[in-house]
Amino acid sequence: MLKQLLLSLMLLGVTGASAASVFEVQLDSAPYSRAQAREQAVDLLLDRLVGEPGRASWVRDEMIENWSRYRQDEHTRGGYRVQFDQAELLPLLDSAGLRAWTGERPSLLVWQVDGQHALDGMTAGWRQASLDYAIPLLWPLWDLQEHMQIDKDSLAKDTLSEASRRYGAAAWLAVVKQDGRLRWRLFSQDSEQALAQGDAGTPMELLAAVNGYWISHKGAETATRPGNTAPAEALPAGTDAPGELTIVVSGLERFTDMVRLEQRLGRLEGVSDIRLLDSAGDQARFRLVLSTPVVEPALSSAGLSSLGERRYRLTETVR
Repeated sequence: MLKQLLLSLMLLGVTGASAASVFEVQLDSAPYSRAQAREQAVDLLLDRLVGEPGRASWVRDEMIENWSRYRQDEHTRGGYRVQFDQAELLPLLDSAGLRAWTGERPSLLVWQVDGQHALDGMTAGWRQASLDYAIPLLWPLWDLQEHMQIDKDSLAKDTLSEASRRYGAAAWLAVVKQDGRLRWRLFSQDSEQALAQGDAGTPMELLAAVNGYWISHKGAETATRPGNTAPAEALPAGTDAPGELTIVVSGLERFTDMVRLEQRLGRLEGVSDIRLLDSAGDQARFRLVLSTPVVEPALSSAGLSSLGERRYRLTETVR
């Protein structure tokens, strides 16, 4: 009963520290520039939601270049904190073929030993890793019963299973620190064998690997949408100011078509800026700011075919 009461107090602290959404990223109060903070926040979020493929994807550049589209809220007082827009991000990740897990991370009970020394509290490294990956961590009391019952040389599954059950833990980590490395195994009450295992240099590397396992095995929460169809009423091209070219593009069947076409149009020679004005069904209206107003860019090189004055259709898949 005493252990259950102590665990309840521990859980209150953990819950309070990890109540934020997986779409919220918080950085400490280091002297970041706003641009550096945003890039770091994007990298942390992608690491958390999709793992290693995230940073190498075009999604990273898209999020940074069109920051206001994917950022819901942003604060810089007392550190840096940003809440990303789940409704915008999920279709973006889905369209890029990135397997994302947006579910709440389960709490982990951490059994760590260094020789015969048992770690019974959160270190700075574990605290930062827990924050970055939004994984709540619990620490055992290491009372006399546990010191006598648990073999610190092996952290065997059977003894840890019984001890973890007394804490009400559904999943736990067995971590042996040796020669500065962390040899770890991830267990659950539902499996006789380790779910995952590995070797890490830091708690950050270790939780990154655990998070990667969950992304692969917990299933993907995607925002798959049916293909876009033509809107009931076509978008108007409108009028242009000097030095601008507004075009309406149809045939944008997927969310990624719109995003990637916007990127490709922005790289065309003679285009100094581009804005997505609005969209409806499979159509979108883009405004190009021309660096040479008398010369229209070669829109065919962006995969577009002309349907008439300032109207085009996407004929080549945008990758």
